[in-house]
Amino acid sequence: MDPSNPSRRREGLTCIRRNKGVAMKRRTLFAAAAATASLALGLSACGGGGAGGGGGADGDQTPVTLTFVTGFPEKLENNDGFWMFRDKLKEKAPWVTIEYRGGPEVIAPTQLIESVSSGAIDGAHLPGDYYTGQLPAMEIQRFTPYSPQQERENGLIELWQEVHAPIGVHLVGRTHAGIPQVIMLKDKIDKPDLTGKSVRVSSTTSNMVRALGGTPVEMPGGEVYTAMERGVVQGTTWTSVGATGFGFEKQAKFYIVPRFYDSVANTVINQDRWDELEPETQKAITEAMAESEPLIFEHYQKLQAEETQKWLDAGVQRIEFTGADAEKMLKIAYVDAWDTLDWNRITKDSPGALKIREEFEKQYTGDLTKVVPGGIDIKGTSEQ
Repeated sequence: MDPSNPSRRREGLTCIRRNKGVAMKRRTLFAAAAATASLALGLSACGGGGAGGGGGADGDQTPVTLTFVTGFPEKLENNDGFWMFRDKLKEKAPWVTIEYRGGPEVIAPTQLIESVSSGAIDGAHLPGDYYTGQLPAMEIQRFTPYSPQQERENGLIELWQEVHAPIGVHLVGRTHAGIPQVIMLKDKIDKPDLTGKSVRVSSTTSNMVRALGGTPVEMPGGEVYTAMERGVVQGTTWTSVGATGFGFEKQAKFYIVPRFYDSVANTVINQDRWDELEPETQKAITEAMAESEPLIFEHYQKLQAEETQKWLDAGVQRIEFTGADAEKMLKIAYVDAWDTLDWNRITKDSPGALKIREEFEKQYTGDLTKVVPGGIDIKGTSEQ
């Protein structure tokens, strides 16, 4: 939605009003989480907020402060995209300040979207997977065959904003994308068959491991290294960036191509807070995100290549499946898993998800090796 376009702005507000009843019910349920977040934030709210960012008589902008919390620890690479957006916004709109309040130590990731919805904080940077319970439509985000820039160009970003409206948040854009999932194993396999192997998974990847005959085991990332070391699991699924931070390359000596899905994180702002911002401030935020998204995508592509090279330097070998074997894995990811989603639950409060489904499925009819935004393989390593 272009906030500088009055007609589009009215359409957006109509959508928000239409969902107001649902949003109010959900905000009531979020009250307990808001209280918890307020205790964690202490008196910090006294310094937040700021004016709406309107233009004064002399054309100057009134300072605006937006309080943010991230779903990842501050120093983690997963926040890089958010800092890139913050810096771009400061360049384009110096009157807007993003006041960073902290990460999971301030608000638990599972409560973060509720804290934004209730207004305990103004905004957040977090994965869509963190709030599928509050917004089931986020289950389909990982299946996207498009980069953030492509979703903005083809209008999907507006559908995603419509999907977010019932929980009282405005989706600004993607600050983490282009990072597919990868399977890392202790032992070599000759075909895509994990029979007899227990593999650490997340909710995102459990379907893949199960469909390949393996036993999915959910556990926190901090426990995976020891679990592989002790033989509790014989491998792990992980995003293409971050595995070396846990030392997985010391235990898992093989990784599988093709990679699949996309690891997407969103930057969102409380809807009421967004609505009170002046159009020029909204426009600056939207444009800063639109300009940042291609740079963020490129940044994470580069990090993937660097990460993969670290694996190779540590002696990790690539298992590359091609032809029918690659098709089998990608069909599990993009056809079988897609069809088993609970679409009635997803679309109950998010009818716009049906339009997103249609757009995604247009890409699923051809070569599935082309649907992974971050690529099924990583270029720029010594194996390429």
